[in-house]
Amino acid sequence: MNVEQNVLEVSGVEITKTLLVDLQKLSSYSGEPVAAVYADNLLRTMRFMRDKLPFDPYTEVVMALHDALAFQNRWIDYKASQYKGVYDLLTSLVNQETLNNSSVEDSILTLENLGFDTLPFGGSIDNSLDTNSDEE
Repeated sequence: MNVEQNVLEVSGVEITKTLLVDLQKLSSYSGEPVAAVYADNLLRTMRFMRDKLPFDPYTEVVMALHDALAFQNRWIDYKASQYKGVYDLLTSLVNQETLNNSSVEDSILTLENLGFDTLPFGGSIDNSLDTNSDEE
C-alpha cells in the first residue's frame, strides 16, 4: 500500500497540477518583481519532475517549457497571455486519461505557437526529420 501511495504522490499528473498554481501566479504577476518567486518555484518543480519521472510523457512537455523559460532567464520576457496559454494547455493535458506521443508532440507545437522557444539550446525539428532532401 505504501508503495502505491508513493507512486500516486509523484505521478506526472499530480506534479503537473502543482505547476498550474505557479503558472497562474506567474501569469498574474508577469512583469513584476514578485514573479521571480513563482518562476523559481516553477523551474524547481520542473527539475524535480525531470529527476523523479524522466520517462513520463508529461515530463517531456514540461521540460520543453522548462528549457524555454530557463534559457537566459527568458521567463522574464514572456507575457501573461502566454502563461495563460500554457496554463490552459497543461490543464487540458491533466484532464486526459493517457498522454501518448502524438499528444506530447502536439503540446510542444502548441508551446511553440504560443511563442515559447522549446529548443533554445540549438537543434532544429525540421532538419532532424528531413534527411532525404539533403542527400539528393
